[in-house]
Amino acid sequence: MNVWIGTAGYSYPAWVGGFYPKGTASPGLLPYYARHFPVAEINSSFHRPPTVAQAKKMAGKVPSGFRFVLKVPQSASHGFETTDLPAFRAAAEAVAETGKLHGLLVQVAEGFHHSPGHRDWLVTIREALRPFPLAVEFRHVSWDVSAVPAWIEKNDFTLVGVGVPDIPTLYPRGLRVVGPRLYARLHSENAANWYAGGEKRYDHDYAPETLRQLADGLQRAAERGVEEAVVIFNNCVGIQAVTNAKALTALLSADGAKAAVVPIPKAVKRTLFDAVPADGFGQQSVQ
Repeated sequence: MNVWIGTAGYSYPAWVGGFYPKGTASPGLLPYYARHFPVAEINSSFHRPPTVAQAKKMAGKVPSGFRFVLKVPQSASHGFETTDLPAFRAAAEAVAETGKLHGLLVQVAEGFHHSPGHRDWLVTIREALRPFPLAVEFRHVSWDVSAVPAWIEKNDFTLVGVGVPDIPTLYPRGLRVVGPRLYARLHSENAANWYAGGEKRYDHDYAPETLRQLADGLQRAAERGVEEAVVIFNNCVGIQAVTNAKALTALLSADGAKAAVVPIPKAVKRTLFDAVPADGFGQQSVQ
């Protein structure tokens, strides 16, 4: 099983001086990130779909072998509108044409309870975005019922396993194995801050023993025949997501078993005769 490990987003000012070298400007963030991780989840598309030009520019900043996951706009996942889906699909197609699209993610709100109408709405999103792989993340416990996995497989979703606090109304945390793909999003286990608002929800540093349990779970998923896993750390307050992602990578690499970490893609070698893109890829500021 190939395991893609990365973070939810990469453009955080708080990461400059901690993860990114001091003085790294915005255009140099993604190229530097791609030297440390093979995948990034793009959450900015949740607020507004990128244009095709923006999608192509983003893909051009990373080497071949790197992959993106694009998050479905909230107008569809939360607002029950399809208005933004054509533009979002066009952006996904632009990234896919470069060979750098891993798939798409739709995350619904905690108020989005399990019901026939809500299942139908997710199928509407699924059909609008075929043939791209589409992972779905639930937040409410009502989706944790025996009928959902079969529905997931029937409609060709990937079920997201979550890292969340033990709160009775939340979808229970843990890896979910349904079909050949696995997706996990690690948010926080801090129940006191979950409803605090803003970034406090994601201010959490996963303990070493929790990461060890996650690594063991991924190994068991590999033994069950899962072909591919994506693990995204969304605890992006400070650089906890970066340090946790690197720690999980180290654990799985040391295990040397069936769950194999996807290696960091090699950057394109440049010569003195190559033009350096305006985004600053290869400049000393991001070494």
